[in-house]
Amino acid sequence: MMNPDPDPDLNLGLGAEFLGRRLRSPIIAASGPPSMDFTSIRALSDAGIGAVITKTILLEPSTNPRPCLYRGKRLFLNTERCSTKPLEEWLCADLPQMAALPIPIIASIGMTPEEAEQLAGPVVEAGADMIELSIFTPVDDPDPMTDAIRRVRAQVSVPILCKLSCNVADVVGFARSFEDAGADGVSAIDALKAAVVLDSATGRPTMREQGFARMSGEALLPVALYHVSQVAHYTDLTIVGTGGVSSGQDIVDMISCGAQTVGICSHLIVEGPQAIGRLHDELSRLLSDLDLGALSAIRGRSLAQMDFTSDEEERQEYEKRAWMGSRLSAVIDRETCVGCGTCSNRCPYHAIDGTGPDVRHVVSSRCEGCGLCVSICPTAAISLREVES
Repeated sequence: MMNPDPDPDLNLGLGAEFLGRRLRSPIIAASGPPSMDFTSIRALSDAGIGAVITKTILLEPSTNPRPCLYRGKRLFLNTERCSTKPLEEWLCADLPQMAALPIPIIASIGMTPEEAEQLAGPVVEAGADMIELSIFTPVDDPDPMTDAIRRVRAQVSVPILCKLSCNVADVVGFARSFEDAGADGVSAIDALKAAVVLDSATGRPTMREQGFARMSGEALLPVALYHVSQVAHYTDLTIVGTGGVSSGQDIVDMISCGAQTVGICSHLIVEGPQAIGRLHDELSRLLSDLDLGALSAIRGRSLAQMDFTSDEEERQEYEKRAWMGSRLSAVIDRETCVGCGTCSNRCPYHAIDGTGPDVRHVVSSRCEGCGLCVSICPTAAISLREVES
């Protein structure tokens, strides 16, 4: 069953092509508490989201530890499991109601190949437009997921996504296996396993029952960008770039690394559906500043500036890649520098002399081109240039 076309008034110039559908927004709600039932998903639809992935539906409802959610400093912890709703409610009430919403509904199902095989047909018949597979997969074995893909493909003709963990041994190998098995796309990445945050007064873990939890939130974004770029370069899978997105710039970064759309969960929990309007506004301003008419103009633009290899061993361990031999040195812009001394005080190679006005002097023979000063300069007065070896 296909949902009605999106309201063009909500397009905002941010439409995205996604697995044969034209989305009004590149933002997709990743599977989690914000997509736990029809009421929650309707609120996201009303806020202008592009599509929604439901909480993971099981044959038997799940039970969550208590507490199961924690907001930390630029991170989010969760011990949330799958949907706590009975399957009958999804099939007879929630999914049929969602079919009337102006967005695609992607049903997340799991957690074993056999269970996914039983669930795929009924959830599509009930109103789901696509399937996302959330399957227990060991860190070095993609076979459970590929088995699930083949089983589900035999049951339904709708697009199939796979939730890709960042905890696996070889993310590219996993993604290629999914592609070979017939998957159409991936949600990359799932939360990081695992993390601990302690109460400073008692030393007790904030996630009291289990102690540790999966980590998401802003801290996960650089990890997600790496995985998205790897999958984008080495496969033709459609990518929902997921992990740590909380701003319009984060969305631009995900698309720049090769994602077609961007998944958000933790920040929807923290901010609620109103986050969608804010992200749309930020994204529209960024596209205007970049003088771009559409997100598609920047898709994958960062890939050409990364070092990819055809050698599997080098791909799996980047330190085995040969150094290209370029020599860089810091350069300080005298017009922009305010003489704060931040760079000279922190340079590990003692390559920036003096304080006050003299801080502007870089001793090129000592400078290793490490880039620390570039990243910590409060006025962006430092850059790197290539010099003779």
